[in-house]
Amino acid sequence: MMKKFLMFFAFLIMPIMAFCQIDSTGVIEPGEPPSGWMDIITNPYLWFASFAGVSFLTAFIAAFFNGILKLVKDFHKQLCAWVVAIVLLVVSDLVGFGYAKDFPIILAVIHGFFAGLASNGWFDIPTLKSILKSIEALFNKA
Repeated sequence: MMKKFLMFFAFLIMPIMAFCQIDSTGVIEPGEPPSGWMDIITNPYLWFASFAGVSFLTAFIAAFFNGILKLVKDFHKQLCAWVVAIVLLVVSDLVGFGYAKDFPIILAVIHGFFAGLASNGWFDIPTLKSILKSIEALFNKA
């Protein structure tokens, strides 16, 4: 009986774990890119609350622009993702919304570039987060 209960609990908790992740700061991060525009409109803070959320949002919006602009070369698709991520984070910084609200503009641009790298699949998110923390430490010393 206990084994059945544990199996039921494991299968019940898996969708919750797959949908969102909590990083070391306690911020809820999405587990996958948005499935449509309504996901972004109904809960915009989910996508701007963390680096992972911005990376997933960048992948979704860049795919949208790649389809509209009919980009076929890999470099053009990557460039589109970099530009989208940088614009998202700079606008987020200027408006004062999301995790980048207290960043200087240059740090928002750096985070945008790295979010573009993560959305392209060049690096994984934890690696880029550790690199960004060391870059942020340089800005905090000044």
